[in-house]
Amino acid sequence: MRTALAALALWALPLWAGAASATPPPQIYHIITTPLCARLHDRIRPAVGLILENDRTIARSRPLFDKYSIAVFGAQATAGGDAVARSPSSNDSIYADSPATRMALQRMSYLVSPIAQSILAAQSLLGGLKTTGHPDDDRQLTSIRQHLLETVALQSASLDLINGFVATQQMDELQHAGETYLGAMNGSDLSETLDKEAPSTLEDPNAPGLPPNPYAANLAAVPGLIVGYNPLSRIVSAMQWLRSETDRHENDASASIGPALAACKT
Repeated sequence: MRTALAALALWALPLWAGAASATPPPQIYHIITTPLCARLHDRIRPAVGLILENDRTIARSRPLFDKYSIAVFGAQATAGGDAVARSPSSNDSIYADSPATRMALQRMSYLVSPIAQSILAAQSLLGGLKTTGHPDDDRQLTSIRQHLLETVALQSASLDLINGFVATQQMDELQHAGETYLGAMNGSDLSETLDKEAPSTLEDPNAPGLPPNPYAANLAAVPGLIVGYNPLSRIVSAMQWLRSETDRHENDASASIGPALAACKT
């Protein structure tokens, strides 16, 4: 599906890579390249590598969402009415707490930083892509850059969903920590009086000061999502939709990169 992208990520390895001898004899040669090939090597190739790595990292979130969902139902069954009382509806599949849900959430949080760092690095590489001075080559580079930035924007939307879910659930755990003891001390139940505050935008690891991606995806436009509360099943469906859209844009990027890559190999 991503043959051209994968080929580009492995392109331009050292000439002696894979040689039987660990100390190859010295060679004297000259490398002649075009501006287009230089941009592919210096900017596009590492950006593609980061995008492909993010695909693998984002894909690891799905089994963690499944683990969280299974743990939630177990926690609700164990806690009885208490878990249901704290949830927005009787069939809520998010607001429940147990060692299993906390473990799934913690493992999901480990995905946030690697995804964010790869997105930032890829966007920085693509943002610094300079023109070649050749109209035809520049048109190719512009097309490649657009498709890759669209892919990065969709990956950023996936990051927003993962990070938003983790941050919201961790904030919920923090706000409700110790409520049982406080309620016992004050003779009241505080679980219904504490408001849940949205995470600060300063906590978003995807906003370090880079120029905004012009192709940024609007999560409100993702099918099934609504502003405010979303059941876990809708978040998972949104992740699947974003993954399919990411694949589509990566295929478009492959179609743009293929001819340019072939020309550089001749």
